[in-house]
Parts: sequence; C-alpha cells; structure tokens
Amino acid sequence: MDSFTLQAIAAIAEDSLSGAVEVAEKSAEVFQRLVRTDHSPQKDGLVQQVLDVGWALIRAHPTMAPLVNLVNGVLWRLEGAASADEARRKVADATGDFKRWLRVHEAAIAETALRLIPEDGQILTNGRSTTVRAALRHAQRAGRRFRVVCAEGRPGCEGRALASELAAAGVEVTLVIDALAVAMVPQMQVVLVGADYLDGNGLVNKVGTYAIALAAGASKVPMYTLCGSEKFLPPGYVPPAQALWPAEQVWDAAPPGVRITNLYYDLTPLSALAGIVTEQGVQPAEGIEAWLAVTRLHPALQQA
Repeated sequence: MDSFTLQAIAAIAEDSLSGAVEVAEKSAEVFQRLVRTDHSPQKDGLVQQVLDVGWALIRAHPTMAPLVNLVNGVLWRLEGAASADEARRKVADATGDFKRWLRVHEAAIAETALRLIPEDGQILTNGRSTTVRAALRHAQRAGRRFRVVCAEGRPGCEGRALASELAAAGVEVTLVIDALAVAMVPQMQVVLVGADYLDGNGLVNKVGTYAIALAAGASKVPMYTLCGSEKFLPPGYVPPAQALWPAEQVWDAAPPGVRITNLYYDLTPLSALAGIVTEQGVQPAEGIEAWLAVTRLHPALQQA
C-alpha cells in the first residue's frame, strides 16, 4: 500500500465521531483513488490490492457493516473482469454505485420515518447517526414540529455533535447524560436510533442502546432503528471481538486497583424493537431474517 492510502486508512481508523454511512463513503473514496493510481498489468495484482485495502478498512471499524458490504460488493463485481483495465472500471463502478445507494437509502428511510414522528412529539436518540439526522431534518422541512432529546453518548460524546447539528438547523433539542436519557424514555413518543450493523443476533449500536430499548419496552414507547440494507451483516461473516477503547477516556489517571472497561457498542435483540426502518419501509425482525438469507458473502471475506 502506498503512503497516501495508509494515511487515509489511519485517519478512518481514528475517526470515532463519524457515523457508519460517513465512514463508508470515505472508504469508498479510498478504493476510487486506488483504481485511479493503480497500474497493475494483471487483474490478480489489483484484486490483491483490493483485498489488502478492504481488510485494513474493515479492521479499522470492525462493527461497521457498510465497510464489509462495500468490500463484498467490490469483490463480487471483480469476478466478471477479464483484464486489469476492466477490473479497474468495475471497482470504480462498484464504489460509485455504493455511494449513490447510501444516499438513496437515506432519503427513502427519511420518508418512511416521517410517519413515525408525531406532531408536537418528543423523540429520543442515542449517539450520532447521520441517518437519524437526515430523517429529523426531513421531518422539519416537511413542517413537522417536534422536540429531540439527545443522549450524550459517552465516552466519545458523539451526541453533542448531533445536538449541535440539529440546533443549527433550527430543531428544538436537549442534550442529556446517558443515564438520564434512559430515565426520560417514558416521556417520549418515539425512540429513533441508528445502527452500526444488524444481523440475526440483533442490533449493534452505540453503547446505551440496549438500556434505552429495555426502558422503551417497559414504558410501551415504540423504538425503531433506522437501518439501510448496507448495514445488514452478510451471513457467514464473523466480526472480531469488540476491542476495548482507552481507559483514559473514562477516567484519566485512575488509581491503582481500579479496572476500567470502555466499550463503544452494545447488542439489542431485534425483538426489543418496534421495527427496522429500511429503504423498503418498516420491516419486522422476521423480514430482516429473510433478507439476510439471500445475501451472499464473498469467499475471500469468510475468514481473516
């Protein structure tokens, strides 16, 4: 890998603020630059570069399914290439299509989510999801009046960024600490959260999502994840165990004998959700299972 690609991947790995869609777009651009600068005389040389870059991107954010689906789609598209030149064109086409699909899915999800946002209602969200942000902005442009409560999303505090973005757009927003967000669920009309990935085991999202889901279930407040199919993890792909993040984010200079566990994501059973909002409308958990069943994982991604 050249130094520019290594630097780009390192920057993506260090990005703890951007949502899964934003990270996927940046990753697609890494592939687009790769094919613009590649001079491999044979297809196999480019395929190996795609694999090397693809695995590096996936490992940079192992909980973000769009990265797996981006690499998976590029690899399948390469299967039909007969030459290095054709392979480069196919990578460019695959990544361009992927970026377009991300925005098409986001717009379709926002339109579906509009009917879930009640007039003069209160909405709770957790962390920072660009898909949730797009849905709320769309509802505002449609004339819907509502108030948003953003959980801060410690330790990265991505919720602060979302609160700032919504306030700048003229949305009435309140930022609360994560524990208070759980306590405020009974006051809400709906909970909308994003997704890093979704598979047969459940929804993986910013830590605190599961606690909010339990509170929503107890309070009979409907909770939805806004999750395009690019966030469905292909069956057969086994994500690595979640890594611990720096202890200093939780407690700088903690005293000896205090063990700190700093995880960014948790798992929420799909049964705890009122529905999954996709580009094809609101789906029940059973519909997602059928969707996953027809997704093919490229053999090169079946093991690290």
